[in-house]
Amino acid sequence: MIGVAVLLVLLVLLVAISYRRHQQSRGQKAEEFDLAALRRGLTARERQIIEAIAARSGLRRTPDIFHKVDAFDRGAVQLLAECAQTRTPQEITELKAEVAAVRQKLGIRPAAAGRGAAIGRGHPGSRDIPVGKFLDLTGRREDQAVALRVEILRNDEIELAVALRTPLGSKPGDSWLARYYSGLSAWEFRTSTVSCDDHRLVLSHSDDIHFVNRRRFPRVAGRWAALIAPLPFVQSDLAAGETAARRADVSRAVAKYAPAFVEGTVIEFAGPGLRIEAPLQVQVEDRVLVVFRLGEPGGGTRAGQRTVTGIGRVKRRRETGQALSLAVELTGLSDAEIDDLGSLADELSARTPGPRGDRATGPQEAPAYVATTT
Repeated sequence: MIGVAVLLVLLVLLVAISYRRHQQSRGQKAEEFDLAALRRGLTARERQIIEAIAARSGLRRTPDIFHKVDAFDRGAVQLLAECAQTRTPQEITELKAEVAAVRQKLGIRPAAAGRGAAIGRGHPGSRDIPVGKFLDLTGRREDQAVALRVEILRNDEIELAVALRTPLGSKPGDSWLARYYSGLSAWEFRTSTVSCDDHRLVLSHSDDIHFVNRRRFPRVAGRWAALIAPLPFVQSDLAAGETAARRADVSRAVAKYAPAFVEGTVIEFAGPGLRIEAPLQVQVEDRVLVVFRLGEPGGGTRAGQRTVTGIGRVKRRRETGQALSLAVELTGLSDAEIDDLGSLADELSARTPGPRGDRATGPQEAPAYVATTT
């Protein structure tokens, strides 16, 4: 009985010490949290917001919310998703503004959202995708694969909203693999549904971006008028025996070597890759100057009556009767120009019926000239 009594006393002491240490730890965490909030100049309302975010972030230590970017984003998305069930759209808008103000005071991410560049960070995130760009989303709904192409309507500190072409039933928490094309690279990241309302889907942000090489573009068959000319880098100069007076006639000499265009037809368009039929004798890897016009006269879409001018390399040639079929890859393009060509290919492929107008997949997705260099 004495032994049992001693064990009970020790047990009570252990519980008391554990409780005291727990209280001390809570007090230290509260003191650390108060000090961090004071240093950053948070108001009472802002402290309530960050406490609510910390409670939904999954962190064991509340003060860690001041420097854990992923935890802050996770908690903010969860808080807004919960509030969306009970608050009006105006109240949600005000809450988002308050959360953005808290984020700015914490200095978690000083870069401007949606500008296409990550200022003050070593790598971009989904907040850096400009409004008006497109995302390719893939996921599964009811045991079926779903592939969507959506346009970004809004991209702020908390979430991004996209427009759906057809209504979609997506529940909060549904997972998506998103891909955003930027020049010759593609950004891949995981995201999830925050809310979905008919033609509008709201997604969470991610700073875990994977870069993959963009080698494929949609192929579109058609017949578009084009002009093409050989563009060699070096040409033969005047003969050594010519007089100085003739050498002085610079304008005539330059005109002699100006590009000589011939008429041709673009029969396939795939971003920076073209297939052109033209009576032009060139060899593989020769440089050419190309001018072609996309769309039909009076076309009502953005692709209607678009003229493209560029320098390309001949990647393949094949004789077809009196003309040559040339596979040409446009070179020296900026990321914005490649994005523009990709958007035109997407738009034309959406308007063109049949398999040639669709975005191809698999090894047969595009001919060799569509593949871009690393």
